Parts: sequence; C-alpha cells; structure tokens
Amino acid sequence: MHFTSLVTLAALGASSISTVAAGCHRRHHSKIASSIQASGSASAGDAFVGAAEGSASSTSVEWSSSSKTASSAASSSTGSSSSSSSSSGSLGWGLKGMKKNNIAFGWLPDDGSGGGTAHSIGDIESAMGQKTSAQGWYAQAQSGTLFDGSQFKWRKDQILSGGVFQPAVMPTGGWWGLKYEDNQQAVAICKVMKEYTDAGLEVWLRFAHEVNYYQQDGTYQGDVNDFKEGWDVVAKACRSIAPEVKMWYTPNVASLDEYDEFFPDDASTVDLVGADWYPKETSGFDFANGAANMKALHDKYTSSDGIKFAIGEIGLGTGASMSSRIAWLENIMGSHEQMPNMVAVSWFNYYKGYDFRIAACDGDSAAKQYFAS
Repeated sequence: MHFTSLVTLAALGASSISTVAAGCHRRHHSKIASSIQASGSASAGDAFVGAAEGSASSTSVEWSSSSKTASSAASSSTGSSSSSSSSSGSLGWGLKGMKKNNIAFGWLPDDGSGGGTAHSIGDIESAMGQKTSAQGWYAQAQSGTLFDGSQFKWRKDQILSGGVFQPAVMPTGGWWGLKYEDNQQAVAICKVMKEYTDAGLEVWLRFAHEVNYYQQDGTYQGDVNDFKEGWDVVAKACRSIAPEVKMWYTPNVASLDEYDEFFPDDASTVDLVGADWYPKETSGFDFANGAANMKALHDKYTSSDGIKFAIGEIGLGTGASMSSRIAWLENIMGSHEQMPNMVAVSWFNYYKGYDFRIAACDGDSAAKQYFAS
C-alpha cells in the first residue's frame, strides 16, 4: 500500500478548489490479512477532499418500502431507530444496465488521482456501448467535521445518470459522531445518502469498506468493536433517515475467520456482503474457491431471500495484459452457478501505478465484445 502526502483536486464545482492532506492509495497491499497468499488488494483510489462543516440538508420526502418499515421521521439529533430489518429480500434492485450471466456490472471510474486520465461514467458507457448498472466513488468522513458529501456533489450529475450509486464512505481520524452516545456523524452521512435516494437512486453504502485492512495501516482508528458500533449506528440512522439505503459489508480479502470477526453483530443491518480482491496472478484464476474465500463468504451469509452477494471493487493486483484482465473478468462473471446469490460486480477502472482498466483505454474492445456476446 502506498500513500501520497498531498493531492490537489481541481474543479470541485464552481465554488472552490481544495488542496488537502491526502490518503490516495494504490491497489496493492504490502501485507496480506491472515494467511492469504494470493491477494494483492485494496481500496480506494481517491483523493481526500476536506468536507466543509455543516450537515447536508434533509427534506420532508418520506420513502416507503415493501420490505422494511421506516420508523417515524428521524430526529436530526438522534437519527436512530429501535429496530430494523434487512431490505435484501425485496424485489426492485436498481440494476438496469450492463449484465452478464445475470450478474449486473458497474464501474469505479478513474478520478485522475493516481496519474491516469479522469473519466466520467459517460466515458465508460460510451466505450462499452451500454449503460452501466452501477458506479462507485470514494469519500472520507473526517473525525471532528460533519460529513457533507462534497466529494460526491461535484460529480452529482453523472452519479444521477449512472445506475445504482455505490458510495464508499471512509471514517478517517477516528469514530467521532459514530457512537451510541453521539451519532451526529452518522446522521450527517445518512442525510447525504437521502439526497440521492430522494432523487430516485438506489444507494448501496459501503461504510468503512476494507475495515480489516484499514485498521491495520492506520487509515481507520480503533478496533473491530469501534467498527461494529459505528456500523450499527450508521445503519440504524439510515433506516430512519433514508430507509431505502442498502448497507454493504465489504471487507478486504481475508480468511473466513476474519470476515466473521468483523461481520456486524446485528445481521438485520446487512443487505449485501462481498470482499474486495486484487490477486497478483495473471492466469489460473479461481474467483469462487481461491484465496479470497468468496464462495465460503457467499455460502455462509447469503440466501435467495436474504442478504445478497456483490463485489464493490475488483481488478488485478499487478500489471497485466488486457487479455489477463479479461480472463480475470470472465472468471469472476462465470462464478454465477457456484454463487447463485451474487447480484453485482463493480470494476476498479483506474490507471494507478499500472493499468487496471478494461474500459476507456487501449484494447477495451475485448471487454466490449465480452459483454455484448
């Protein structure tokens, strides 16, 4: 894992340009959780952008759901509900774009932070000749500053046009406002999510994604108990404030024991599970039964009428030819019979140290052909 110290992100809308301390990290870890030997993973390719103080405004719009009952309108001071139930059993998952083997496909477009060319979701859709089913972006919820979603807002137009929104919200610097006795940060996060559900989007929130890695390298603070409390506080706040939001548990590649260790205590707060994985091999792939224990995770926690399985970000953890990248893609998408509850996969489409991309780049006709066939 490599970190840069400063990143300038230009054009945060018309209002400002921010240069701030950054945690812009590459897609390959220098250490691997537990006994995993075949991984080279990790998360976010995004730049830190300081969030302005003040929470996102909420609206009076209330959402109904056939699969869960929202508690009465949330108080902005508590934002919690006494009970919740998973929405996973409901129909109407908002995956209406690219698909292969009945698995929806989405993208994490390059934001340019790692030396690549910044792409919009529209650039990728144009290259593939199809609408995306989902798109993911990263943001940091900095301890001591109320989250306002500014890292999403400057690209809101493309978020609204690009399928299911899969935000990765990273609690950096501590767990301030993510506690049972003080949930103000959780409320702020959920108010931002409500902006997007109110706009008609389906939102899958990857809160504290790859926590099992990021608590080791210092990006996140504390231990598994801090994460579990923070997860529960955010989940309960969103069930009240933005009940259509689906909560997505996405650890970094690990053993099944480690997935279990970090799995939220209240399973009713989990709508989807899936691990981020960037193997270093360039051939001989085994997505379902390989070192990431994907099928084991799938089989333990998912069901046809309960929690679903989905991958929030994936690619190869080493420089590889387009043919190797496509072979990995085919192996992932070909796991549908072994993992029948897998509903979606999103690809980390960055150039960051080396080329992870399979779209909007040289040779992407192979990916286009694969999805068209």
